[in-house]
Amino acid sequence: MSDLNEKIEAVQIWINDLRQSQAADPAALNVTEGVLREIVELIQQGAVRSSEHGISETYVDLERQVQEQTAALTRATNALKSQITERETAARKLRKAYNDLEAHLQDHIAYQSRLNQRLQEQIDEQKRTHVLEKEERALTEALRDTLATMSSTLDLDKILDHILDTVKRVTPYDGANVLFVESDLVRVVRQRGYREKGMGKDWLNQRIPITKLAVLQQLIDIGKPVAISDTTTSPMWIGFPDLDWVNSNVIAPIRSNGKVLGFLSLDSATPGYFTQIHAERLQTFADQAAIAIQNARLLERAKRAAVLAERNRLANELHDTISQTLWSVSLITERLPAIWEINQEEGRRGLITLHQLAQNALAEMRALLLELHPSVLTEEKLGDLIQQAAKIISNRTGLKITVQIENQDPVPSEVHFALYRVVQEALNNVVMHALAKQVEVYLNSDAGRLELTIRDNGLGFDPADTGSGHLGLRIMKDRVENIGGTIETISRKGEGTQIKVVWIAPPA
Repeated sequence: MSDLNEKIEAVQIWINDLRQSQAADPAALNVTEGVLREIVELIQQGAVRSSEHGISETYVDLERQVQEQTAALTRATNALKSQITERETAARKLRKAYNDLEAHLQDHIAYQSRLNQRLQEQIDEQKRTHVLEKEERALTEALRDTLATMSSTLDLDKILDHILDTVKRVTPYDGANVLFVESDLVRVVRQRGYREKGMGKDWLNQRIPITKLAVLQQLIDIGKPVAISDTTTSPMWIGFPDLDWVNSNVIAPIRSNGKVLGFLSLDSATPGYFTQIHAERLQTFADQAAIAIQNARLLERAKRAAVLAERNRLANELHDTISQTLWSVSLITERLPAIWEINQEEGRRGLITLHQLAQNALAEMRALLLELHPSVLTEEKLGDLIQQAAKIISNRTGLKITVQIENQDPVPSEVHFALYRVVQEALNNVVMHALAKQVEVYLNSDAGRLELTIRDNGLGFDPADTGSGHLGLRIMKDRVENIGGTIETISRKGEGTQIKVVWIAPPA
């Protein structure tokens, strides 16, 4: 009996171990546990019955039941093993699927990383493109502003100041200057920023031997802009007193017709600030400065030529008019005493002629003084100036000139001056080409409308023929068109010429 109890305890222990197993299926474990419990109960019941009916019957009955329960237990155990096997297979499949998913996820992450990198590169490229476009747009606007300034004025100082101010919008700097080459020297003609840096010396209009500036000598040789990223390490940079703060420099030659006229230079206190891109951009402004310098020099030459031509014209006027008149006056005054002694009536006529010549000389001199001081022309009424010009030409040539003035409302000074010159040119043309005996001049300036007519009874000409003999007509046409007026020339051969000018004041 004790052996039976030991076996029952062993079965219970086995059931407890089976319950604690983590690999068993809970449902199958419950089935097995139920079967084993039934076996234990049967054994226990058999033990009770064995005491009542006998050991052998009980043993047989118990053995049969144990076999049945053992078979059930075997089936449950096999089912449990099958489920464990299936679960292990499912776990392997799940592990493989997890590994495949993880590999796919890693590939996807790598792909997304490459996409993100490409996207970031595209964003960076777009940013660089946007910055370049912004810089190019600023450069274009700056160049357009500079060209507008160059078109509106020929004052070289104003243009150079505008270029330095405009360059700062494109390439910020701490100091800037414009230098002109004068033989073996360079002269600082414009500068920015150095006084703000506390320089003790003003370099404006200072002349520096070009041999002291290595970078300028090299620029003259190569003719290209140069950027010195770091002045402390560059052999091209030569420092000057009060310029220790300059750590980066860019300089471009101002060239014209293969000759270096000067330099445009920028300084920065930041090391590594300027690059070759800045140098190329600065060269564009240097080229504009070269155009401005050439225009200024051409203007100066034109002014000198105009002054020389005006002096020659005035000399000819003095010789042909006042000099001849004074010679006549001198001749009459020399002979007048003798004539007066012989014939006083003839002497009186000589005095009248002498007075007339003196009046003519005064009128001619006054006209020349007006030529020397054009601003005086606008101080007098246009009609008065026309009458004065007609009187001078009439006295000089004997041509009969009639002047009719209706109204003399004031007009702008440029219109005033241009129309006076038109009258002068027209009357001179009549004297030189028309062989006319009579000229009529009509002027009416009223309520913002001015009409001027010069009509003669001379030879006339074909207006369609605008050859070299009609330069005066083109000059008059240019003058009138420049003030916004219209000019009409009507002429036929043998029937005289009429020139009509109309100017209407623009709306306020």
